[in-house]
Amino acid sequence: MVVAIDGPAGVGKSSVAEMIARRRGFLFLNSGNFYRAVTWKAMEGGTPLDDEDAIAGVARDMDVSIKDGDLAIDGVGRGEALHTDRIDAWVARHSAIVPVRREVNRRLREIAAARDIVMEGRDITTVVFPDAEVKIFLDAKPETRARRRFLQGTSGLPETEIAEALRERDRIDTHKTEGSLARSQDAHYIDTSDLTLNEVCDRVLALVPQKKIIGRGYMAENENKTSEPVQSPLQEELQEQYLKTLDELEEGQLVEGRVVEIGPDSVFVDVGYKSEGKIPLGEFPDAPKIGDTVQVVLMKKENRAGELIVSKQKADEKLFWKQLKSCFQDHTPIRGKITKTIKGGFEVDLGFGISGFNPISKIDTHRVEDPEKYIDMESDFLVERIYNENRINIILSRRNWLEEETARKRENFFANTQIGDEVEGTVKSFTSFGAFVDLGGFDGLLHINDMSWGHVTRPKDYVKKGQKIRLKVIKLDTGTRKINLSLKHFEEDPWLHFEESFAVGDVIKGRVTKLADFGAFIEIAEGIEGLAHISEFSWVKRINHPKEILKTGDEVEAKILAYDIEAGRISLGLKQVHLNPWDEIGEKYPRGMRLARKVKKITGSGAFIELEEGIDGFLHADDLSWIKKIKNPGSVLKEGDEVEVIVIDIYPEERNIRLGVKQLSEDPWISLKKAYPERSIIEGEITNITDFGIFVKVQGGIEGLISKMNIAERANDDVDEAMKKFSVGDTIKAVVLEINPSRQKLALSLREFQKKQQREELQKYIQDGDSGSTFTLGDFLKDKENA
Repeated sequence: MVVAIDGPAGVGKSSVAEMIARRRGFLFLNSGNFYRAVTWKAMEGGTPLDDEDAIAGVARDMDVSIKDGDLAIDGVGRGEALHTDRIDAWVARHSAIVPVRREVNRRLREIAAARDIVMEGRDITTVVFPDAEVKIFLDAKPETRARRRFLQGTSGLPETEIAEALRERDRIDTHKTEGSLARSQDAHYIDTSDLTLNEVCDRVLALVPQKKIIGRGYMAENENKTSEPVQSPLQEELQEQYLKTLDELEEGQLVEGRVVEIGPDSVFVDVGYKSEGKIPLGEFPDAPKIGDTVQVVLMKKENRAGELIVSKQKADEKLFWKQLKSCFQDHTPIRGKITKTIKGGFEVDLGFGISGFNPISKIDTHRVEDPEKYIDMESDFLVERIYNENRINIILSRRNWLEEETARKRENFFANTQIGDEVEGTVKSFTSFGAFVDLGGFDGLLHINDMSWGHVTRPKDYVKKGQKIRLKVIKLDTGTRKINLSLKHFEEDPWLHFEESFAVGDVIKGRVTKLADFGAFIEIAEGIEGLAHISEFSWVKRINHPKEILKTGDEVEAKILAYDIEAGRISLGLKQVHLNPWDEIGEKYPRGMRLARKVKKITGSGAFIELEEGIDGFLHADDLSWIKKIKNPGSVLKEGDEVEVIVIDIYPEERNIRLGVKQLSEDPWISLKKAYPERSIIEGEITNITDFGIFVKVQGGIEGLISKMNIAERANDDVDEAMKKFSVGDTIKAVVLEINPSRQKLALSLREFQKKQQREELQKYIQDGDSGSTFTLGDFLKDKENA
């Protein structure tokens, strides 16, 4: 019989197919492993992986079979070797090669010809086994499939991205040239979106005919009993056990007896025969009592002494096999003891000399780091397989039992637990945000914020690993199956009475519980903490980190600035318990006050002068000199130097005090303007001669400019020749054309000075003429020319 299952990625085909095969005793085939085998063989043989013809040849020529339930290449099982990152990188491309797909499909059909199989894939019902006896198409919404994969933890992507990737995979699978995903018209459609794994399996099992044992073979329940039975995979002894009846006693038969006598070495039981059966007392682990019912196997009706020989040990073995088969078919656990490690896993003693094999990948729900710690462990196991190709090969899975037991316990927890209930658990592990608590195979989260009403820095300060604790359930998320637990809810919320003891503006005492980059947490009452932000530490001092002035455990005073009861937050201030020095800064440093202080820091525009700890004044470069333009304050000031300054302005709201140096003396420009009004003559020293004029330093160190147009005596004179008469260092006189203290501008003129001299000389000539002098105007002009 072939049970073919198709469906899109992430719908749960593999899980369902494996469970159906296990419950029906069929062989489970994963078609994907065949394609992986082709890629593995090509890699092992050095075949170019991008040569499609060569890969098709590998698929055609390779020796592949099923051995002990595993895929064997060249007669050797290669299960684990087929799942590597390198194979993952190439198998999708190789599976898309049409000749490869056709060859793999042919191999799959050959294997299925002599076996009962369950196979899943994309084109199993439409291409590989279009005539399968049972055809199933499993489906689910992309969001549901994404949710399942997200909860499995097999992907690191967000749930929305997983859903988008599945939609893209569906698009590719449904548009393949050959072997595309499609629903066969005669396939049974099952939407698994709102079904559990067991519910899906129950629906599929209802479509798969149960087979009954007939002699040494079996047949479907709906088959004609006269049809030829197929070869049974069951052990002959187990088959015969089911065919025997109690119509008459036969040797080897399992029968029920009643203890009628107990001797020193033997126990006698009545099995309904003409004589009692005799059992060695050593076959009983515990001494029986008269009247007890026991199962025995009839070994010999009569020995030479005429005794009925029966065996409890053989009966126990037969009952064990019956139990084992029942556990396999009903998907129930069987008890066993792990005795030793063997290649690939563990040997498990099931009793009666029977051992099973548990692969290391299925021994626990997490990765096994130390296999030896499982030795001598007694546990329950699920039976995944009893027979393989007509021989006993018991495969067990402790992991599957643990997962199902955990799921059962979790479901029972959610069904019977309410928010507010008290539960007991064991602290399992720690994270930065809390501790995980084992509630009996599944975890609940004890968040760091739910350990205490106060601030918790380290979860390990409140609970210890391995500690059993009582907790309250504060949140149950039925969608994600997440459980939130609490320790603090055993006590009354202290915030309920906060306003009875505290108000905004209150100055309180508290203890520093934690320092952060942005401030300090301060406990002001049991379970109540507030935050003093770093900006609320000092009125005047710049604090880079709270540790500069505080440490954990310090007792401090603070003022309540604000609070939010619902959010459980309090804003505290440390500086508010002290007077703000800026409120009285104008009285302490009035305008015009002279003082000597040290340079604290030099900037590109000036320097900060420390007036007292935490309070600086700013000396701008423009306020260093009345007459010099200071572009680099560092050229005249040095950090640490003491300078004399005067307070110019105070702005308390802006935390700003302006200082000056030049204001210590009168503005020389004002003095110059008073001494030399416009049109007056001033004397100075030439400091620089440029293309555009001559610079002259006058009283007070002020420089004035004689522009080119004001150098030559007459407008048509050669100015360059006139400028050659002057040199740096010469003392000259000039007329003040303009003096502007606000703009620090002084304009001078040689031409006007010369004109003024001429006017004065002419005036003198006129005055001399009036006094009877014989000196004439011609003489005056002649003298000027000679000059």
